[in-house]
Amino acid sequence: MISYEEFILSFAGMKNPIFFTIFFLIFGCKPTKNPIDFAIRSSKPSISIVKKNLKSHEIQIKLTVINEEEDINYEFNVDNEDYFYPASTVKLPIALLAIEKVNESKYITLDTPFRLENESKKYTLRDEILKMFVISDNESFNRIFEFLGQDYINGKLNALGFDNTKIFHRLSVEDSDNLNTKKVFFFLKKDSISYQTFNREIDPNEMNGLKKGKKFYNNNGDLVKKPMDFSKKNKISIDDLHEMTAQIYLPENYIDKNSFKLDKEQREFIREAMSASPNKLGLSKEEYPENFVKFFVRGDEMVNDSIKNNLNIYNKVGTAYGQITETAFIDSDTNKFILTATMYVNENDIINDDIYEYESVGIPFFASFAREILSNIKTE
Repeated sequence: MISYEEFILSFAGMKNPIFFTIFFLIFGCKPTKNPIDFAIRSSKPSISIVKKNLKSHEIQIKLTVINEEEDINYEFNVDNEDYFYPASTVKLPIALLAIEKVNESKYITLDTPFRLENESKKYTLRDEILKMFVISDNESFNRIFEFLGQDYINGKLNALGFDNTKIFHRLSVEDSDNLNTKKVFFFLKKDSISYQTFNREIDPNEMNGLKKGKKFYNNNGDLVKKPMDFSKKNKISIDDLHEMTAQIYLPENYIDKNSFKLDKEQREFIREAMSASPNKLGLSKEEYPENFVKFFVRGDEMVNDSIKNNLNIYNKVGTAYGQITETAFIDSDTNKFILTATMYVNENDIINDDIYEYESVGIPFFASFAREILSNIKTE
């Protein structure tokens, strides 16, 4: 089939004005391209290197451009059946569900002190949620996981319509999939209350057949020459993750729909947590720079100060097993959009060897790609 450009060139020598009038009325304006396709076609080196191996990187991308009249959705290669390990992006729904469970209680708030059994230090849910976003703290996630429990988490997610999300285990601990949660003691002014849950076993067929990589290292450090089984690992689809972010930043679209129940103050707190820099926790800039766990736009910091000063990024990232994922609401002077993406950066395809291309491929691609979106869409 002849291309649009070839069709134009075939008539380049024609001088008939009537022809050109008719031609350009019919063909003169090409359809607006999908901004994702436009960004992927960029000649930027960090994008070009990925473009050469799109299939091996297993990229999935979803974009919502926010306009006053109508939000417009775009996607690239999104497939809810195409499993990827979500890593720390599970902290987003866990934070929202912690707030929901607080709202269901007559006794506790986000600021009620609590501790886990066999621990002496006390925490608050507010501080733990903040740490989950600002530095992606796994221990904070695990404490909130103990408070919620697998059954509550997945029952709520199912009721909210997130059919492609399952959160079964804690992060980076040996007993990550222990079905019994630790007792959680909340200290009220005059008394204390405790929570503990006992959860059902995972249906072995519920997420069966989810295998990644060609080889993997097991917990004993032995190389197993077959794909790693992820059927009992956490799961979030790109559609679900994108929807969760949309519910936070586009609440007006969910007034009459089933969604996370957050009041205005709680929504503002989540937004603050998702945008805060490590400075807010008093952490050093040397160890935790301003762009820490912010990959879109700022991941490689190849962005000038004028853009930084007029840009707000509210996000959550995740990296593990060679998978890099991010969801974000990005707000600048000219653009507002929600962007969610995941890609596989594991060239040797060996899981758990800690040889991944996050710094050399994944983060530079996320940063450049998001900048292309930022600079090439205009919203009113």
